[in-house]
Amino acid sequence: MPSDGSPQHEPAEGLVEALARWDLGRVAWCEAMTGGSRSSPKMMVQAEKGRFVLKRRAMGRDEDERVAFAHAFIAVAAAAGVAVPLPVLSREARTWESMQGGVYEIFPLVEGVRWTRTPMQAKSAGDSLALLNAAALQMQWHGHVRAASFHGSLTVLAALQRLPKVVRAVDPMVDMRAISQSCESLAALYREASEQVEDLGYSALDSQVVHGDFHPGNVLFHGDQVAGVIDFDAARIEPAVVDFANALLQFTSRGGGSSAVACWPAELSADRFAAFCQGFSCHGDASMIALVEMVPALMMEACIAETTLPIAKHGAFGSVRAVDMLAFALRKVAWIREHAKNLHRRLRSSLA
Repeated sequence: MPSDGSPQHEPAEGLVEALARWDLGRVAWCEAMTGGSRSSPKMMVQAEKGRFVLKRRAMGRDEDERVAFAHAFIAVAAAAGVAVPLPVLSREARTWESMQGGVYEIFPLVEGVRWTRTPMQAKSAGDSLALLNAAALQMQWHGHVRAASFHGSLTVLAALQRLPKVVRAVDPMVDMRAISQSCESLAALYREASEQVEDLGYSALDSQVVHGDFHPGNVLFHGDQVAGVIDFDAARIEPAVVDFANALLQFTSRGGGSSAVACWPAELSADRFAAFCQGFSCHGDASMIALVEMVPALMMEACIAETTLPIAKHGAFGSVRAVDMLAFALRKVAWIREHAKNLHRRLRSSLA
């Protein structure tokens, strides 16, 4: 997290103007926050009443009903004892404010540190996800929430089709044959995984409110314990096993520096896999055990979606070249596919 002191970055246009909609007392300083989605700029504010984060919601996630849905979910989670920051009321007693430049919201800054990949942190994260899912069962919502799932998504397949053209525009010297082959292979694997999930009875599952983006970047820690779960912008209604599978993938993946993608291990961390599941089982619904055969295929879908959608939009995966990231995604998905039966066994053992 940014340190104390004077501003180091200029806040995005509109953020400073939006700040006036809230009464935080005298503002000592504010600075832009780096990291996170480019489409949702954030600003840290040091004010008389404390330290806060002001954010502008990304386009497509800024409809009034969707914001109200996310804020209602946060309130339900907080009431159930989940560590979440509640939105700060504006001068007009609203939890968000709409301006010409977008939709803005303010949250207290969660004082915590980022994920350091320890099994105990993974266990605490699994426990928090289970608490969050249990709290969500108490929430009733009668409106329409537009939010995409990574399962069986035509958007993912469309992204894979347009991806080579986007990458070539950003990286003209790239091996287009390698890019095209990777996209074709990933599309085939995505269809296979989606069909497997459906064959296992996905369409008959009950849906509920889920976080939708539960990954290490959206969880802060005090040591090994979760200090706060943030960013409910992707909250939606779908079977909880989808959220579980994506979170399990994110908290057990192994990586490294962006310059050594070819050396990133494809296999999942066995220690963190067991720890996350054990943490989840402390408060999780025992019915998840009956769905373990579905989880590896959902993890495959999640991996492909999480990799290809940003590349299809920006032509790269952050600072990683598209050709390298696609090759890594292929290795990871192939590893999950090859070890699916063993993952089933480990899930049953760890969730029991």
